[in-house]
Amino acid sequence: MNVLGIIAEYNPFHNGHLYHLEECVKRAGADAAVAVMSGNFTQRGEPAMMDKWTRSRLAVQCGVDLVLELPFAFAVNSAEHFAKGGVGILSGLGCVTHLGFGGEQGTLEELDAIAELLAKAPSEYQQTLKEFLGNGDSYPKAREKTVERMLGKRAAELSLSPNNILAIEYLKQLKTLDSSIIPIMVNRKGPGYFDQRPVGKIASAMAIRRQMDKQRRMDYVPPPVKAALPKAGDTSGYFQLVRSAVLRCREAELAKIFSVGEGLEHKLKKQIRTSGSLEELVEAVSSKRYPKARIRRILCQLLMGLTAFEPVFYARVLAAGEKGTRLLREAKKKSGIPIITNINKEAHLPDLLSYDTLSGDIYNLLTGHDLYEQCDQVKRPYIEVGK
Repeated sequence: MNVLGIIAEYNPFHNGHLYHLEECVKRAGADAAVAVMSGNFTQRGEPAMMDKWTRSRLAVQCGVDLVLELPFAFAVNSAEHFAKGGVGILSGLGCVTHLGFGGEQGTLEELDAIAELLAKAPSEYQQTLKEFLGNGDSYPKAREKTVERMLGKRAAELSLSPNNILAIEYLKQLKTLDSSIIPIMVNRKGPGYFDQRPVGKIASAMAIRRQMDKQRRMDYVPPPVKAALPKAGDTSGYFQLVRSAVLRCREAELAKIFSVGEGLEHKLKKQIRTSGSLEELVEAVSSKRYPKARIRRILCQLLMGLTAFEPVFYARVLAAGEKGTRLLREAKKKSGIPIITNINKEAHLPDLLSYDTLSGDIYNLLTGHDLYEQCDQVKRPYIEVGK
């Protein structure tokens, strides 16, 4: 039995995601597809357009058979940690045979060569990386320059685009785990990650979220998503929650947040009172060493109080179709990680799961959802019979 694994955000699930899913299923000859999906907050450090329960249900209605949650600690983090969490969960299930992901350019073989260098990290690589970091470059920039010096300009260019960055990290994690999972790369179809203009019937998730009016964006998502988009929650109050978190914390507490370092806590405290929006705060605090994407993640991590953690993998079920429920039964026989369908019935819950439940509460508070009915202790996975 071939089982396809995908690591995604589906924020929202659009026609490009549908193409990617169908193409990966075809290439893998997959009998079932399982997605590890970020929860209520995304890798960019932003509230998702719709909550995790809605997005996982829509994923199943659009063709995914089983949706598991990517824990907050991995989901709102660097590409390396994002990939570590997703690949760790898929590998831990014991039944996933293929991993499907997207790429902007290049071949799987080219990206695999980069991943091989990063996974082995020979002494020359480490010394070169340290040199560029010492010059004040951010970690991603220092790594890009290191790859260029060791593998050439073409390799460095391939390592820059968003989908390729994640693809390389997925490949690196497969190597690190010595996993037997077979990678499948499908080149991105239509507009690029940051493109605001659609191509044919495909638009980027960013364009759908930010640029399109409510009616126009309906043309670029599958039918189940069309029905759900008008009900997307209002997240405009997010900055006020972030602001209160920065004001509440002492500098010593800010310094312990996972991605904070090198005195950034002082800068946050200084700028929080004069910044009138999230964009202004990110602009004021970011630097060559701390790019805007990292600042956004730090602020989201602060909101949940995420500090240093020991990576632990678990499979939290959010939604499943009929094939997905059968896959779960098989996974329970082979899985090397906990499979959680009801957190109230577990004798012992992973410590990291507390961030998942808290992020659910914060999201519900932000969007005005019922804090009891929509909380993780009450909500149950969506199960679609007959799919």
